[in-house]
Amino acid sequence: MEDQKNQKQPIPFKKTSAWRSFLGKKWAFPAIYIGTAAIILAIVMWYQGTANDTPLDKTDVMDGVTVTTPEDGSQAAVTDETDQSAVPVNTPSQPLAWPVAKDVPFEKGMGFFDDAAPEEEQEKALVQYDGAYTPHTGIDFVAKDEQPFDVMAALDGKVTKVKTDPLVGVLVEIEHSDKMTTVYQSLESASVKPGDEVKQGQLIGKAGRNVYEKDAGVHLHFEVRVDGNAVDPEQYLSKAESQ
Repeated sequence: MEDQKNQKQPIPFKKTSAWRSFLGKKWAFPAIYIGTAAIILAIVMWYQGTANDTPLDKTDVMDGVTVTTPEDGSQAAVTDETDQSAVPVNTPSQPLAWPVAKDVPFEKGMGFFDDAAPEEEQEKALVQYDGAYTPHTGIDFVAKDEQPFDVMAALDGKVTKVKTDPLVGVLVEIEHSDKMTTVYQSLESASVKPGDEVKQGQLIGKAGRNVYEKDAGVHLHFEVRVDGNAVDPEQYLSKAESQ
């Protein structure tokens, strides 16, 4: 009798947990994988975005001197991140000639600012304008008689820019081979125009005065740039017979 009772009693139902039921689905593991990957990707992108938003610690003060740049960008301010001495020197196929006519009585004015030079020399190569000092990115040829003088192309090339700047006067840029460019500033007039092909020693304008270096009087500001970076022109200039 008792056996018959036991046979009639219902077998208790074992409930399956929701988590085990979820894992039993075919799509469960792919969904977990995709969700985890999405979370990791979001964290990585957030971290990179935070790193890119961190401001760089740059300074515009060098040994207590504020460094600024004129609006035309002709003078490149020197920072700790800019090592001009590291600019590769490309030797052109022919040496540069002095950009001043042979019969002109001139003297060398302010020289090129070299960040590897002694501090005393660096101070001599700072242009003072509007209460600030800017590293000089070229060399100046100053007229001894204070008269406008002929400016000549230092090397064969093509004129790429001629413009009048309110600070540096008339400016002429000539592009040469080997990624070299010569720049002539403080001109009172230009004899060439963009697109002209010029030869070494050809007249390109007359030197005059400018606002930016007014204390220099009548002078030519001459720059040499290699691959867009200003370098010391004297390492390229050949010795003129008149010197």
